[in-house]
Amino acid sequence: MKLNAFAFWAVLAISQQALADPVDDLVLSQMKVSHLPGVAVAIVDDGEVTKLAGYGDANLEWPVKVDADTRFQLASATKLFTAVLLMRSVEQGKLSLDAPIGKFFPGAPATWSRIRVRQLANHTSGLSENLGQPRPKTVADAVAASMKQPLAYEPGAEARYGFTDFTILRAIIEKVNGLTLPELLDRELVRPLGLTGTGFALAQDDGEVQTGELIKRRASIYGWAGDHQRTSDFFFEPLGYGAGGLFSSARDLAKLFSALDQGKLITPKSLNELMTPAPLPGGRKSGFGIGWTVRDYQAVPVVGHSGGPALADIIRIPSQRRTIIVLTNQRTFYPVLAERIADLTIPQLPFKSVADDRPVISRNLMGLFGSAASGSSDADFVSPGSKPAEPLRSGIGKALIEAIGPLQKVGLVRVEPDGWRVYRLRFERKQWDWAVKTDATGKISDMHPA
Repeated sequence: MKLNAFAFWAVLAISQQALADPVDDLVLSQMKVSHLPGVAVAIVDDGEVTKLAGYGDANLEWPVKVDADTRFQLASATKLFTAVLLMRSVEQGKLSLDAPIGKFFPGAPATWSRIRVRQLANHTSGLSENLGQPRPKTVADAVAASMKQPLAYEPGAEARYGFTDFTILRAIIEKVNGLTLPELLDRELVRPLGLTGTGFALAQDDGEVQTGELIKRRASIYGWAGDHQRTSDFFFEPLGYGAGGLFSSARDLAKLFSALDQGKLITPKSLNELMTPAPLPGGRKSGFGIGWTVRDYQAVPVVGHSGGPALADIIRIPSQRRTIIVLTNQRTFYPVLAERIADLTIPQLPFKSVADDRPVISRNLMGLFGSAASGSSDADFVSPGSKPAEPLRSGIGKALIEAIGPLQKVGLVRVEPDGWRVYRLRFERKQWDWAVKTDATGKISDMHPA
């Protein structure tokens, strides 16, 4: 009898392991290594919500568990909403993506006649980030200040992610609709979709006290200080609400992307505009569509946005019609969790490498990442006078190394005509291609994700 009982519980345990959700396992393991207090995840497959879950704590001072309705700060992922509002305005005939922005502002400088609305949304406008002093407090002040500044570069010549573009874009959206952005969001998205956890705090700061509206079920934000958590809450002022500051929940974001999949908010043509990268001179493509980021991940096109840098991390895989939504309340975290969930359905690129005529570079990469992880000197691996690993030694860089684990394998993928060499790096929890430049001895002078 005892043996039979033991066998029963053993079979039950094995069955439960077989039924374990790989997303749950992945999230819980990442929470442990990256010190994430709380996480919410939603997955939308072809318009259907197939995953909606909360993990850990929304608040560490007065313990409250995360669930699908916990409201997280989206930070720069707010742009996903602004872009949808823009395309709805276009579909309603209120403006054109190709309209010159000068037409919306009396007294605009002549240079603004060369900037199109779409170039604000895809960060190729040429507008300067320098808005002078004192810093603008309102959208109207920001427009006036921007008019006084010379262009930073020729419109369409390059893509530069910045704040000014979405402030001017917000001014245009508000002007053609006759509503503030929070009011428009409520009319066009919140009420029609029944988004019960989405909105702005409408915060104010008089220099001494910050005030704002109550955000029920709000997750508190933390920053890992090496051995303990500290509160780490950024002030999102109303001036920047076109670009950041929106609160939302995993459930609400799942509703938004489900509606997008089903064509309930914008047409397939408009959705394609959001996901189409801006063209740049020389046949290049930027990393931005209309308010959405556009890139390849493991050779598969993906779109979306992150913010905070990883308070929100949203990846849509158009070929799979799958959207992965990850929300956290840890500011010192690099956005890798949505990609790791994507790895469950996107085949990892094979670790194939071409013949390496300079194997010393691979050895230096191993040494460089190892020294960054340990905090030891990297002088043996870098070109004299250069600091290619400096970002890895910053707070967010350390969080990245911690999140993906030690570098285990390096292989050369290709050598670019301009001298950059692309290497495939296999870390404990992630595979990643990096572009590297070296001096004549093979020591590293510059590097960045490819």
